[in-house]
Amino acid sequence: MNHIQVNRETDLTFARGLRSILRQDPDIILVGEIRDNDTAHISVNAALTGHLLFSTIHANDAESTIPRLLNNGVDPFLVSSTLELVIAQRLVRTICPNCKGAYTLSYSELTEELGYPSSQFEGEQITLYKGKGCPSCEGSGYQGRIGVFEMIEITQSMRELIMEAPTATEIGQQARSEGFVTMFEHGIEKVKIGETTIEEVQRVAPSPEEKGYYE
Repeated sequence: MNHIQVNRETDLTFARGLRSILRQDPDIILVGEIRDNDTAHISVNAALTGHLLFSTIHANDAESTIPRLLNNGVDPFLVSSTLELVIAQRLVRTICPNCKGAYTLSYSELTEELGYPSSQFEGEQITLYKGKGCPSCEGSGYQGRIGVFEMIEITQSMRELIMEAPTATEIGQQARSEGFVTMFEHGIEKVKIGETTIEEVQRVAPSPEEKGYYE
């Protein structure tokens, strides 16, 4: 494994470093961040020639990643040909284990709290958990953090859509038809098992209704 540190003072940018790396023909490349057109183009071309390339990109969610690449000047057919998987993540605080307690809500109360009727919950009475606050968590009710994720696999139908330079909403709707689970919904699964709270999930991710993905 080789590591190169970017140094803008010596003009060793992401793009220039990546060009040098490609001359060594590595099997796997990790680009810390795709932040400009040059890095985006070189990264896509590296993937196009058979290299497995991992990178990060600033976007609000998984759906927005593809328009971000397109906005960086990468041709839709190149994105369609090279992209395999997009994963987005956020961190939520976990409930303090020392003051964790259960409480119940009716389904209608839960719907009001969530902002939409979720099929992830069943029954008239739902048991959830929260921290009451203690010296261990300094009264916050939380201790530690955990990730919530969403993932878009680039299927053949998604590749065909990318060729049309779609919006994030169009990508999300296509992914949704293929079983896409949002960060919010993944977070709610962690709410159900008592790892975090609804408030934490709402803090980091919009609900499916807010995104326009109705159940």
